[in-house]
Amino acid sequence: MTLLRDLIDIPTSVGEGDFVVKAAEGADLDRYVVTDQLRENFSAALQRIGHAVTTGRSQAMFLHGSFGSGKSHFMAVLREILAHNPKARQLSGLSGPVVAAEPWLPGRRFLTLTLHMLDARSVEQAILEGYLRHVTAAHPDAPVPAVHRSDALLTDAAVLRATMGDETFFAALRGGATAGGGGLAAMRASAEGWTPQRYADAAAQPPGTKDRDALVSALTQAFFSGAVHSAEYLDLDTGLAVITRHAKSLGYDAIVFFLDELILWLSGRIADYTFVNTEGAKLNKLVESADAARPLPLVSFVARQRNLEEFLGPQVGGTEREALAHVMRSVQGRLGEIVLADTNLPAITENRLLKPNDAAARAVIDNAFAAVRHNREVWDTLLLGAQYGDAGIGSDATAFRQLYPFSPALVATLVALSQALQRERTALKVMTELLVDRRDTLRVNDLIGVAALFDPLVLHGELPDRPKLRQQFEAARTLYLRKLRPILLALNGIDEEKATAHTQFQLDDKLVKTILLGALVPEVPALHNLTAAKLHALNFGSITAPIPGYENTMVLNRLRKIEQDAGELHLTDDHDPVVSLKLHTVDFDKLLDLVPHNETSAGVRQQLLRELISAEMGLAGSEGSHGELQQPRDWRGRRHVVQVKFGNVRDPDAMPVAALLAPGESWRIVVDYPFDPQDYPRSADRARIEELPRGSNTVFWLPLYLTDDMMGRVAQLAKINYLLGVGGAGERLNTLAADWPKVDRQQGRVYLLQRQTQLRDGLITALKQAYGAANPQPSDVHDDTVGVLHTLADGLRIGDPRGGTLADAFRNLTAELLEWSYPGTPALPVDEKPLTRADLAKVFDYARQAAADPTHGVSVASPADQKVLRRICNPLQLGELVDHRYVLTISTCFWSRHLLQEAAKEDYRDHFPVHKLRQWLDVPKRRGFDRDLQNLIIAVFSCEQQLSWYEHGGRTNVVAVNGVEDRFELRQPDLPSDEAWKAAVQFGQPFFGEVLPRFRNPANLATLAGDLRRAATAYATHARDLVTKLIEHAAPLGLDPTAPAGRLATAQRVAALLAQVRDERDDVVLVGLIAEGEERLGGLDGQAASVVFKQARHLVAALDGAQWPLISAVERRIDTDHRARVIIEQLRAAAGAEQHGVDLARALQEAVSAAAALLAEVEPTPPPDRKPEVVSSGGAGRRVVSPDDQEEQVGTGSQGASERSAAGQGSVLTTLTIDGTCVLPQQRRPHDPPALRTRVVADERELIELVTELRAEVTAGRRVTVSWNTEESERRP
Repeated sequence: MTLLRDLIDIPTSVGEGDFVVKAAEGADLDRYVVTDQLRENFSAALQRIGHAVTTGRSQAMFLHGSFGSGKSHFMAVLREILAHNPKARQLSGLSGPVVAAEPWLPGRRFLTLTLHMLDARSVEQAILEGYLRHVTAAHPDAPVPAVHRSDALLTDAAVLRATMGDETFFAALRGGATAGGGGLAAMRASAEGWTPQRYADAAAQPPGTKDRDALVSALTQAFFSGAVHSAEYLDLDTGLAVITRHAKSLGYDAIVFFLDELILWLSGRIADYTFVNTEGAKLNKLVESADAARPLPLVSFVARQRNLEEFLGPQVGGTEREALAHVMRSVQGRLGEIVLADTNLPAITENRLLKPNDAAARAVIDNAFAAVRHNREVWDTLLLGAQYGDAGIGSDATAFRQLYPFSPALVATLVALSQALQRERTALKVMTELLVDRRDTLRVNDLIGVAALFDPLVLHGELPDRPKLRQQFEAARTLYLRKLRPILLALNGIDEEKATAHTQFQLDDKLVKTILLGALVPEVPALHNLTAAKLHALNFGSITAPIPGYENTMVLNRLRKIEQDAGELHLTDDHDPVVSLKLHTVDFDKLLDLVPHNETSAGVRQQLLRELISAEMGLAGSEGSHGELQQPRDWRGRRHVVQVKFGNVRDPDAMPVAALLAPGESWRIVVDYPFDPQDYPRSADRARIEELPRGSNTVFWLPLYLTDDMMGRVAQLAKINYLLGVGGAGERLNTLAADWPKVDRQQGRVYLLQRQTQLRDGLITALKQAYGAANPQPSDVHDDTVGVLHTLADGLRIGDPRGGTLADAFRNLTAELLEWSYPGTPALPVDEKPLTRADLAKVFDYARQAAADPTHGVSVASPADQKVLRRICNPLQLGELVDHRYVLTISTCFWSRHLLQEAAKEDYRDHFPVHKLRQWLDVPKRRGFDRDLQNLIIAVFSCEQQLSWYEHGGRTNVVAVNGVEDRFELRQPDLPSDEAWKAAVQFGQPFFGEVLPRFRNPANLATLAGDLRRAATAYATHARDLVTKLIEHAAPLGLDPTAPAGRLATAQRVAALLAQVRDERDDVVLVGLIAEGEERLGGLDGQAASVVFKQARHLVAALDGAQWPLISAVERRIDTDHRARVIIEQLRAAAGAEQHGVDLARALQEAVSAAAALLAEVEPTPPPDRKPEVVSSGGAGRRVVSPDDQEEQVGTGSQGASERSAAGQGSVLTTLTIDGTCVLPQQRRPHDPPALRTRVVADERELIELVTELRAEVTAGRRVTVSWNTEESERRP
């Protein structure tokens, strides 16, 4: 394979100064690339300069760009243009801006001054001192501008000397020096004395030299106490005025400042916010001036990597932060901005670094790039060259091709990290270093992965300036060197000497470094939400899978391995996990050192492993008497219980024989631990098993032992569990780490929670291997090639566990055990949930309906019922559901054929004991049905074979599945004749109003008899009560109890029939009774006869509630009152008729109403010789009371109450006493007002009488006003 160095020029080394251009030095015009955007930048810069020289107004602009974006190159080229360098003016791409400057640029002289601010003491010192150095070098014969404050002092001294004269002046000066006792120069001057010649020589030297400083000191001490030192400069505003006048005198048209690293310089003093505010505000002076006498304009370009506010750390308070923001907003408002975008980088990189040697070389590289482009799995990720906020180099194929073998994702990461780089570490330099390091190995088809940036930029680069970012980089370095790299070495079982040549370690190392870069610069989309696919793409070419397309899986597996020991690493639980890493400045693993040693004892570790295994297996049953878990296991429609016992099999003290043997037919699974506290080998457990008696339904699950590393993780998890406590609240953590800062404890808790999850997940992975659910890995378990499952059951051959999880392994194991215990068929599906009694009852109901149907089938309309029958009947061959119809015949019911065959073998042909049928259900092989399902099969068998239930020789009935008892037996029953059956149905159906089965069979016989018996039971009591009441009131109703026909006779016959049906236990006899029903009822048909007992309750209530005193009172008048006779005759006629013809209750109500109306009317006028009578019904007979007696009785009776009634014109006055005395009404005069009647009620009878009379008044169409009050009643004699 062709090496890339054969196609492009890759140097053998990179010097410190390579790719670093200082703005003060000459531009590398031969290699400078002008992109479209740079052309616009130059145009903007020249326009701003042109505006300054044509208007005379100073201008300033920020030159904004990341480290490596070419700010220094830009300023250097701009300086060459202003210097009228023909080579610069002829650069490809600059013709447009240069031609646009032609109106003002030719003939202009610019004093360009590049100032590096990193070593400056102040803005004025940097600018004024830089100007002095430049003009001194460029114009050595020109007078020096007076930019120092000491220059003014010497001017004042010259005036003073002329006034004082030399003798006096120098005498005072020598004395001043002596008095001053200053530095060595002053002491020498004092000793040698100041002479005019020495004075002139010292004054001619520049500020800061020894002699000039000594002279300034002497003058200060002698004449100008409190004046400035020699090197102090004028304030910026004054100094700028001085240098502009000076430059004007030298023939310049403008001064152009290139202030490099000014913002970076301020950021270095960011803690001194007073200094930063003061110096930052001075930038305004570059544009504005209090001195309007600047003879020429200033043009300033201030290089900036980022805004100054971004350097503020959390320690800067809100007031200081706002003050700085205010200053910088003021500066930003006065200065413009030229942005050198990162999108220039691909074109610059191609031309300066990756330019092919010739056309053939370009073709080879194009082919290699095409191969990457056609790999869609990695292309999209590698193409992510953008950053959030519209930053970055762009994401397109052209940029990728220009950068190849670098990817846009790599360069985007590099640009994002550039904010933390030294200014010498430009992007081009870093990429060149990467090429140089791989010069002898990098092939044309190889991409340089993003992980390659970690070493030069993070591990070995300078730390960032911002405090927070510095902490993150330091944390990344520390985490990698002290934790992650050792983890990777241990994971691969190598040391540092073998690391470079170890392929798997190099892959792991690249994955970790890429994740670390993602934590440092998450604003790079390519590094955001890292997945296995992204990590593979970002390091494309580093991973070689044995099966194409398996690379992502390999990456994910390696990450899971690393995560087990790296608490900072986190993988989500998604199907495509997202990988993230949290950088901490605190080592939270030290919290584990606070846990007491006894919290990692063997017992604690066993309990922890038991909890993990139980949770993973899904064990949630209750504990038995010996600590075993009673685990429910649903299998083939039945809930079985499997006992699970944890313990060390080889230890007879902890696990006696009784704990190892299964009770009865149930299964016991003994689960051992994947380590031995006393380091016994696994063979010791197997040896113990060999000593146990055979035949028990016991399975031993003897896991492989975990490695020491894994057991160390068990101990770590035990410590974390102890610190976090139940629910992860961390109470013990807060107690044990009370001396830690609260914020560290809180972050530590979060870290421990994540670490807890990681360790648990890692241990579960190892436990799956230990218990045989996954292939063993040497890093996790010790594989001794002996299986993990052993049994005491004779004849059972059990293999290795099956399933990818412990839950699947447990489920498959128990299914295998139950399949071995219950191999019989037909059976329900393996995964059938336990059957409910409601489901079984539904099947039983449809079986009875099918058996009762002549076609042996029944339609199933309900989809839910169809589902139940399809689930149960079809797999069990317990009848069959076909096309929404359930069919039950001997051909569709396996169990009828099976049970008949087995019964015949034991000579059971006409009767079948239930307990024998239950035994035959497990012949020839056991099926494991629960009792309810066995009952259902037996019940359906009885339906299909038309058998009846018997108990101790007598008939019984089974109406529910759980009603089948072993003491029952099934027999062929006696059946009524076909004629009797038809007659019973023909009469019974209208008689009882029930839908009765017309098909004669045993099942229908039970149904028919049961329905008839139930209906008879419901009505028999009411029918008997009706007979009793009719006999009780036979006299007023005119009924003869001995009459062979009529209402009473019919009621007696109906009551007798119902009682017989209710009490008859023999179904055949019962059917016969109903078949003879019409004959037994005297020829009355069933429909007519049914009215008698169905309305019996209503009639009994009517008879009980009737006002028989009124009926009796009217009955006494039948001889004298035609209307009374009619009332009684009509009532008796209705009473004698059948109920279906005349409703006795209605007739009785009408009679009472008529009677009340009649009694309320006028009594016929008595004969003249006869006084009005008062008819008394009290006592033993009737008596007549004279009117005089009547008056006395009404006034003084024992009840002392009367009732007066006025019913309007023509009415009579009627007085009723409580004892039943009725005062016949007297004639009222038409003009008499309505009489007020008063009645005292003291018992139930009196109340009934009152209500009866009130009803009569209302029936007669009168309106009654009722009022009452309550009094204490008197005891009656």
